[in-house]
Amino acid sequence: MSKWAAGFDLPDEQWMVLDAHERGAAKAAARVVAERGGKENKAYARLLLPEFREICDQGVRLSAGPMAVMVPTIPLERRPLIPVIAYVAPQLPPEAGRSMEAVKEVVGVTHPYHTKPPELTEVELPLGPACRLQEVVSEGEGPDGRPTLREQICWFVLPEQFPDDVLEFTVFWSDLASGPVVEEMAERMAASLGLREVP
Repeated sequence: MSKWAAGFDLPDEQWMVLDAHERGAAKAAARVVAERGGKENKAYARLLLPEFREICDQGVRLSAGPMAVMVPTIPLERRPLIPVIAYVAPQLPPEAGRSMEAVKEVVGVTHPYHTKPPELTEVELPLGPACRLQEVVSEGEGPDGRPTLREQICWFVLPEQFPDDVLEFTVFWSDLASGPVVEEMAERMAASLGLREVP
């Protein structure tokens, strides 16, 4: 049986791939930032390290791969310093079956952490039919006591190469990055989502 690996295009040079399952991935990512040169980037890398670690831990929990993060060239004024994250993760199909209707019924539920009902639509990606879920999630209070929000768009794709699974592609961002520019970037990344056969 053929094996397939997912991939997607990175929008610009501020993005980097993070191999969450590789030992020492967080330190390696911080080292890349430090090697940009200058004392400022070395200090920036030290500040980024705990976020890289947290994201790697999350990637392992989600069985995500590949995973990519946006590290702004100029540091943000407050955390999270990594404002946008994207990943691919395999998902088992719903109990009702591997169909668009079954996926929509499962992922379209409104939860207490939603600040408003999620937006659910059917779309067609180059990789195959997909259920697109856009939601705004409350993450409680930030370090400064202000409420923090996370917005995300998830595509649950039914590619023919994965006849038994659902492929999830998610891009999520903090309120620091909120706006139509990020949404458009996420759409372009989803459109670039592809699979390649691996030995």
